[in-house]
Amino acid sequence: MIEILKASAGSGKTFMLAKKYITLLLQSQDRFAYRHILAVTFTNKATEEMKSRILKELHVLATAPQTSDYYGDFVPGLYPDDHMLAEVAGTVLCNILHDYGAFAVSTIDRFFQQTLKAFSKEIGQFASYQVELDRESLIAESVDRVLDSMTGDKKDEKKLKWLTDNTISQIEEGEGYKLDFTLKNVASRLKSEEHRSLIESEKLNENDLYSEEGLKKLSEGCEKVCQDYVVAVRDAALAMKKAFVAAAIDPSDTSSHFMDKAIEKYKALKDKDFVPPLTDSFRKNADNPEKWFPKKNWHLKDSVTPALVAAVNGFTSLFDKDYKVYNTALLLQAQVYGFGIANELHREFEALLKEKNVLSLDDSNTILKNIIDGTDTPFIYEKLGVRYEHFLLDEFQDTSRVQWDNFRPLLKNSIDSGFYNLIVGDVKQSIYRFRNSDWKLLRDEVPAAFDRQVKLDTLDTNWRSYGNIVRFNNSFFTEVSDVLDRKYGDGSKVLAGIYEDVEQEVAKKGNGAVKLTFCSREKELQAILDSVNNALANGYSYKDVAVLVRWNRDGAEVASYLMANKVRVVTDDSLMISSSLTVRRLVSLLSSIDNPDDSMAKYLAVHLDVEIPQSYASIIDLCEDLLRKLKEYDKESFDAEVLYIQSFMDVLRDFVSTDGNNLHAFLKEWDGNTRCISSPSVGDAVRIMTVHKSKGLDFPYVIVPFMEGVGLSRYEKKWCRPDVAGTELEDVAQGIYDVNLSSKSENTLFARHYRDEVQMQFVDNINVVYVALTRAKEFMEVIAALPEDVKDAIEDKSFNETAVKDFSQLLYWYAHAKGAGLGLEPEALDADNPDSESFMYGQMPQHEKECRTDALLSVPAHFCSWPERGRLRFSPDSFDFFAEDGAAGVDASHRIKGIVLHDILSHVTVREDLEEAVRMAVISGQLSEDQAAETQMLLETRIDSVAARGWFCKSSDRVLNEASIIDSDGHVYRPDRVVVSGGKVAVVDYKFGEHNPKYERQLLKYADIWRRMGYKEVTASLWFVHTGEIVDVI
Repeated sequence: MIEILKASAGSGKTFMLAKKYITLLLQSQDRFAYRHILAVTFTNKATEEMKSRILKELHVLATAPQTSDYYGDFVPGLYPDDHMLAEVAGTVLCNILHDYGAFAVSTIDRFFQQTLKAFSKEIGQFASYQVELDRESLIAESVDRVLDSMTGDKKDEKKLKWLTDNTISQIEEGEGYKLDFTLKNVASRLKSEEHRSLIESEKLNENDLYSEEGLKKLSEGCEKVCQDYVVAVRDAALAMKKAFVAAAIDPSDTSSHFMDKAIEKYKALKDKDFVPPLTDSFRKNADNPEKWFPKKNWHLKDSVTPALVAAVNGFTSLFDKDYKVYNTALLLQAQVYGFGIANELHREFEALLKEKNVLSLDDSNTILKNIIDGTDTPFIYEKLGVRYEHFLLDEFQDTSRVQWDNFRPLLKNSIDSGFYNLIVGDVKQSIYRFRNSDWKLLRDEVPAAFDRQVKLDTLDTNWRSYGNIVRFNNSFFTEVSDVLDRKYGDGSKVLAGIYEDVEQEVAKKGNGAVKLTFCSREKELQAILDSVNNALANGYSYKDVAVLVRWNRDGAEVASYLMANKVRVVTDDSLMISSSLTVRRLVSLLSSIDNPDDSMAKYLAVHLDVEIPQSYASIIDLCEDLLRKLKEYDKESFDAEVLYIQSFMDVLRDFVSTDGNNLHAFLKEWDGNTRCISSPSVGDAVRIMTVHKSKGLDFPYVIVPFMEGVGLSRYEKKWCRPDVAGTELEDVAQGIYDVNLSSKSENTLFARHYRDEVQMQFVDNINVVYVALTRAKEFMEVIAALPEDVKDAIEDKSFNETAVKDFSQLLYWYAHAKGAGLGLEPEALDADNPDSESFMYGQMPQHEKECRTDALLSVPAHFCSWPERGRLRFSPDSFDFFAEDGAAGVDASHRIKGIVLHDILSHVTVREDLEEAVRMAVISGQLSEDQAAETQMLLETRIDSVAARGWFCKSSDRVLNEASIIDSDGHVYRPDRVVVSGGKVAVVDYKFGEHNPKYERQLLKYADIWRRMGYKEVTASLWFVHTGEIVDVI
């Protein structure tokens, strides 16, 4: 059988899951029963929590069973007395701890990856393959490869035209030049799980869909529909004109000349013109000739002929379904060339995965589905090396369709074998649809799939929150779900159905309180600070307070404001490094160095009075130099942002360690960076997090601000298949298309998808609010912008609640219309804030402070940096760094001196480069100032001595310093210097030791490679720089 447990927020879901797991262990006669039970959660944190709960409860049952919350479930029902229960629980616990690797509590992704590893041969991968979490980086690299492959040949003509048109469009719209961004966006959408899932569910062939023939057919079909429609509208407008003339009526005599305006506008359409929709006034009046004329021309209605009415109706009818077909054709035509890269992108993406021996995490679920689909379950277990009899699936409302497809055969096999299974979830907490979760699986499809084998149960008691918080949520979400159903207006009552189990019983002793605060948007941050201070005044500590926000940007704003007001904060993803003023100044200075023509960055450098270094040893040293100067310019801002600066430098060091000293590449990667400061979770600090991160957590005191930012619906890009049946597009538009669904979609063949998306967003957004408002244990304050328009409408009794646009309006409506029935009372107006209102339900609880013995020491953060000069430089060459006479470095060792001179010459192309190369050796610590002068004099003398050979001549065609050359057998060689001039090649190797025959053999090899590259005249010379001796090998 399968039990589906609907578990609202705070209803003890983890407690129940652990109880079911332990029950299965204690009921089984198999000492290894834990090996055959798979419990699946969605996060690592939830996995650890569940493991800990199971082990802890087994320990309690083994040592002091009567103190366990589960005792009544096992004695006497399962075991007759404490002794036997303790003995069995102790044995089970011991077995698990000694076989911990087989303790199968796992995240859903981890389980699928383990399963996929078992099928590595079947998927054509080495068993050592890795899973790549960063799909976007793979897509970006694939796009770069597609762009690099475009040579400008005729085969690339259409794609290049599409890229050019898109770029011009971006520039005209003021978006700047973002060619790679456009392509990456298209590519990311094409590789999304949403796209892949719809392709599979619609049973489409992606190769055929995006083939050149298929796209050509689509383009030509859409173009024909558009052209035919423009002609039809133009002809219909001309027919109206003729009908008016035949009826001896001047169209300008109609009300506000509406007929005349329409005729003139539409009969003037050219073949490529866009056909605008009819105005609302035309739609309103055209259907009834009684409304055509003003009073002064009322007599003209008697002249209206049936032919004229037919002409008008014929014209108007073109703006019904035909207009939807036309608009759809325009949308599809705009996507044709973007789809043109789909097959090439797929090829490059797959090639990249093969090269790197990786699988994208998003693709792995689909690959596994294709393997499992139709495979006997015993074979899967054989590959895994373990057989699971029971499945306990947590947070099922967050399961995607492809994940369910992978679990379903395993679950079916278990049910058919008579084993117990458990699914736990709550549709009201489904907030991950953007990750392709599908709450309809839990609500509809799983119960339907197993029908009579399903047992439904509901946990209806809240063990988390005090009474007033529970009662407020019971009332608020019952009312709001009804309002949203009526706003949607199709009578389906989907939201009411989802929230039918929202009402909970209260288990906690204590009433707690809920406060609603409405103020201007500009004062919401102050309201948050006031609420934090209110918490402290009533016995709470900073660590008891959580601020839950909808978006990361809101979290960053709150964190900055609270820190500026000396409030300690902890946040995982709200303190973006790029929000720091000092970091932004530093990046602007780096941009001016990378691109001296960047006038804005140059202006900033002048304004900050920062001297830009003319050269630098590394970009890390460059940044430290600039940061020291920025600290001198604005010490107060610098000291306040040390954590941001240190985090920026960490990002820079990570980049340099993998990608080297490339300033331009770093700035390109930094552009759009969303990295955040990582904060510890310990200490006495206010916790700031997104609602999504708060799921599964609870806090004594919760603040939920910016409710006006939680709208009911917004524009959203979705993959859709248009309803083309019975239209001119039926034969040409059989694919799926990436559509920005909005109210404009009502005038396309995507209207149904738009309506469905609006309802889904209603569910998404009410669920986000539900999760936020069910985190508090003792007190909750909800802060929203005061909706002035709603306030005015309520005051004059003209407000219709179905006209609401966001949750600030819904909250305000609820407070005024329904709050009194609950006991929500308005507070006295604040004289200092007359434009604010607040409501209170219950009394502010007094929180008992904990006696803390583990207070953490607060240490101010500092950013320490020293100039390059004076830093210690460690060298592995220390064995001969010091001579017996006290000399050091190049003065002590001919070997070290040779290495330094060799390095200097590697940076010299012509004689004039020598001074800079020597200076860089000083900066890097290889030479002292005194040694530099001596070294420069020596090398100038040596370079002058070979002037006749042209090794350092400005007129050379090409000079290659330590450039790699690859022989036909794959070996790589690096001559010290190759000078190419006038078809002749001179190969030079610098030497600083004694003569050795192998040097000449090495040079002969270099020369032979260059000859085979097509150069007939090749010389090869050994240059003993310290003596000036030259040995011409060839």
